[in-house]
Amino acid sequence: MIKTNKEIKRIADRILYEFGLFDELSKIGVPHIIGSYKMDVMAANDVDIDVENDKMSLEKLHELTAFILKTFNPTWYEAKQEVDDIGNTVWFHGFEFIIEDELFNVDVWFFDREAIKRAENYYDKISSQATDGQKNTIIALKRELIARGLYKPDMYTSMHVYEAVLEKNVVDIERFLRLYKE
Repeated sequence: MIKTNKEIKRIADRILYEFGLFDELSKIGVPHIIGSYKMDVMAANDVDIDVENDKMSLEKLHELTAFILKTFNPTWYEAKQEVDDIGNTVWFHGFEFIIEDELFNVDVWFFDREAIKRAENYYDKISSQATDGQKNTIIALKRELIARGLYKPDMYTSMHVYEAVLEKNVVDIERFLRLYKE
């Protein structure tokens, strides 16, 4: 059975608050829950969190790794420190685990405040522009792309869907695919 946005968000809230991920991230920086969660357009079991990285270090990356492994017992886990295109150090934690008999993905990025503000402004703009009907269309298009195996960085992303719905008035998958194949 396909879960609604509200049902997926309830599970994400369990991960964040009941399991203590939000509090753990708050020990390192200021967490910002972004993406589909922030905009109320969750189509898949996935939550994205950006954390201000002023206090992040390799030692804290290891401490967070220990918390995630102990708390979530992930089926997949990745943590890394890297340098972005403009020379800033960023950290990533990604993991998947089973909750309520379903696989759920969590991505945590540590960025500087400026990068997070840009992301939040982007999501706020989309959320304020989208009507409830458009949000439902966004969810439906994402789910259809997921079902077809087309919802991935090298094919179609959330940004494609937001643009199609909000700027080009796309309401169905066939029109979406025609639009982006051109």
